[in-house]
Amino acid sequence: MTSVLPPRQLPVEAAPRFRRRSLWRRMPLRSRIALAIVIALAALAAAAPLLPIADPLTGELSRRLLPLFTDGHVLGTDTQGRDMLSRLLSGIRTSLVAGVVPIVIATVLGLAIGTIAGLANKTVNTVLMRGVDLLFAFPGVLLALLLAISLGVGLGTLILALTLVWIAPVARIAETEVARVRDLDFVTAARSSGASDATILVRQIIPVALPAVLAYSTSLVGANVAIAGGLGFIGLGVPSPQPELGSILFEMQAAIYTDIALALEPVVVILALSMLFPLIGDGLRDAIAGKGALS
Repeated sequence: MTSVLPPRQLPVEAAPRFRRRSLWRRMPLRSRIALAIVIALAALAAAAPLLPIADPLTGELSRRLLPLFTDGHVLGTDTQGRDMLSRLLSGIRTSLVAGVVPIVIATVLGLAIGTIAGLANKTVNTVLMRGVDLLFAFPGVLLALLLAISLGVGLGTLILALTLVWIAPVARIAETEVARVRDLDFVTAARSSGASDATILVRQIIPVALPAVLAYSTSLVGANVAIAGGLGFIGLGVPSPQPELGSILFEMQAAIYTDIALALEPVVVILALSMLFPLIGDGLRDAIAGKGALS
């Protein structure tokens, strides 16, 4: 009798259907495009001082409000004859710092507050979350405006004001996620096996709750850029002559009746950044929701 050899099987780790897709591949196409654009803009803005473009702080009044695609000034010049390309790149750098840094700080603080509130007893939870509700009582833009007026203009003041705006929303999301995760079966099993509270927090609760908080925080960067631009437009952002998208928009009001394309350049950049980050946040949320899916 001829023996029949069993068919050769691929190891589990080599079988395509058992491979987990990367976070990048799980994100929707629109979110990947948005992330690629943001990375490209951030890289250009960071490298702007090294690029062969004009100084964003110096200009010639004789060359003021030159139109787009002028020789040597592909995006034209502003009301002081300064190169718009270099000023917009510098403005993007400032706006990204004002948009990202407050969110990072607010996420750390909000996650800490929300985690403690989600794990603590009812009394501690009530005290912490009522404090969060007090921050919710002030509209975010109004709170940022009052702080900017009280503390004076500057990038540090802007970062502080925008940080305080977002601590409460992040803390609320974190508290909700931690409260949801703490009673799940795998956490109960870890607690029954004798794991310490610190081990359960670090290995079981935070890894599950953190992705949702990060996805939400990422979507807030766009709102931060818009708020920073609004404060800069009314003179409460980064002081002149440091380029910032809101202050550039204010300066270009003079061009609205002569060359509207010049006046709209900072508007387009602010709107683009404000829309790209929510797309990235939505993509992260969708990718995290399908984290266990196999391709």
